[in-house]
Amino acid sequence: MSDTTPTPMQPNAYWEAIRPLGFALPCCTACGKFHFYPRPACPHCGATSIVPRPVSGMGTLYSHSVVYRAPSERFKSDVPYIVAIVATAEGPHLMTRLVNVAPDDARIGMRLRVRWDAASPEPLFEPDA
Repeated sequence: MSDTTPTPMQPNAYWEAIRPLGFALPCCTACGKFHFYPRPACPHCGATSIVPRPVSGMGTLYSHSVVYRAPSERFKSDVPYIVAIVATAEGPHLMTRLVNVAPDDARIGMRLRVRWDAASPEPLFEPDA
């Protein structure tokens, strides 16, 4: 694993570390395949030469759920909000939140793009209009 790629137990640290690159995913330098979540060895070939590489930031909505009941006070002002799994254009799927779309308008297969928010260390996704 590259010195710039945090361990899998530190997801926010990963996003903070790669933010200067834009939206980047772990990529194996041996086989060239992307994966997510960050890990010390490539899940495709087993090599340990993993580096974050900038990617398109595009994807499609694979699955989603609307949260109507806040799990804690921190999220009370956010409900309802959409938790989603996005299939990135490069292949890996990742869990995120959708923004700038009403819960009733979220559709499986809709085109999305990454959106960075200063208040959130991890990337969010919004419709690609």
